[in-house]
Amino acid sequence: MNRLTAAVLTPTGRGAVATIRVAGDLAQLDLVAPLFLAANGRSLMAQVPRRIAFGQWGRGATEDIVVSRLADDTLEIHCHGGDAAVRRILDDLQQQTGCTVVSWQQQCSSGVGQFDAECLDALSRATTERTAEILLEQSTGLLRRAFERMVFSTPAAGSARVAAAMPAQDATSRQELLVQIDDLLSWADFGLHLTQPWNVVLTGRPNVGKSSLINRLLGYERAIVFDQPGTTRDAVTADTALEGWPIRLVDTAGLRDTTEELEVAGIALARQRLTTADLRIVLIDVSEAPSTEEERLLAEWPDSIVVAHKVDLPERWPDQWSEQLPHRVVRVSSATGEGIHELQRVLVERLIPRVPPLGTAIPVNARQIALLLATRTALLG
Repeated sequence: MNRLTAAVLTPTGRGAVATIRVAGDLAQLDLVAPLFLAANGRSLMAQVPRRIAFGQWGRGATEDIVVSRLADDTLEIHCHGGDAAVRRILDDLQQQTGCTVVSWQQQCSSGVGQFDAECLDALSRATTERTAEILLEQSTGLLRRAFERMVFSTPAAGSARVAAAMPAQDATSRQELLVQIDDLLSWADFGLHLTQPWNVVLTGRPNVGKSSLINRLLGYERAIVFDQPGTTRDAVTADTALEGWPIRLVDTAGLRDTTEELEVAGIALARQRLTTADLRIVLIDVSEAPSTEEERLLAEWPDSIVVAHKVDLPERWPDQWSEQLPHRVVRVSSATGEGIHELQRVLVERLIPRVPPLGTAIPVNARQIALLLATRTALLG
């Protein structure tokens, strides 16, 4: 007899509706004094599969619920979203049937392989519809089958097993396997960002307008805007989505030579954030004369997006700027919105230069990527 497990599928806290999934031998629920009293008078196992049934849960003080038997071994219970209702149902299941309460991740992994369970876990952390669609495709077995084709017959299979499966003299087979591994690894960074936003760090000298630009990109005021240099001492982050891709914008302290202790600490943090960023935006205030700070920034981060900011103001030094700025510059005004859509387009183009077509297997966590790298090393060795 399969033991019963129960897992809460909805987030912790109050809500309109909570969902509990019960998995295992559901007939056990009809062997004890009924916990579910259906409005149609039928027992739980007599309910039509994949149809909802209204009724009450428990005896004495009851809970109004809706149930749906998805299969002979899977039941969903939908109740009031408060913690008290959820806890009462879980307690009854434990006490009356010996049901074990587990996390939804544990429940999923008991019925599917590790790769599918990892994809489901990633799916639960997706923050946009676009990333969720890609992760949903992976969780239906697409990623698992890609690994199985490479002789990963079990999730525990390692690089040594794969290397041993390929005869030493079969160079063609090894090369084909390396190609498959490299194809998967080419999506490694993209796969990790399906659950972790791309980090975009803004930098420039003080009062160049980084906070104003972030607010304009977000569409609301998240960062403090003040016309005194050195206002931003800490890194201010804000999450958004562009064309369905999750992006974290980071507003950092303006870079300049200073002895003020708090500002020095903020500048050090800004440089640390710049080093680990997926993409950097260097802001240039074209309403002010060029300085050595812009020269240092452009030399230090040559792969950054350069934004000529405050273009709504008169450019009093156009000849000097034309000598310093690179060929490709995005002209933007946070005050008027000029150039904002172009900057958003360039951001997406730089962060996500290619989008996987349907049916592309994509590793979604560090364990899967490490397994691919280890296997590749073993094959080359």
